[in-house]
Amino acid sequence: MQSIKSLKVSSMVWYGAVLVAFWTFALGLYYWILGWIFGAQSWWIDMDLAIWTEYTLRTFLSVIWRSLVNAIGGALAGLLIALVYNAVAAIMGGIQLELE
Repeated sequence: MQSIKSLKVSSMVWYGAVLVAFWTFALGLYYWILGWIFGAQSWWIDMDLAIWTEYTLRTFLSVIWRSLVNAIGGALAGLLIALVYNAVAAIMGGIQLELE
């Protein structure tokens, strides 16, 4: 039996930040492409090259910005998880794993 007695806090902070930023970017990219496809089909929007370019750049930068902002929350979540796990593992001895 092996036991995980503690988690490295800095690696959990990075893990939380990267995980949340990746999924925010992936879902944001999906919605950006959907808006790109269906936005020009609206009959009330007069789309020309200037408006199309502005929409494309503005929404893509918004997706990137949102990913960075959400990464801060993911980093805080990773920090909280690592601190709580380390506190509980100090009392209980950690998670017991059987590795072969």
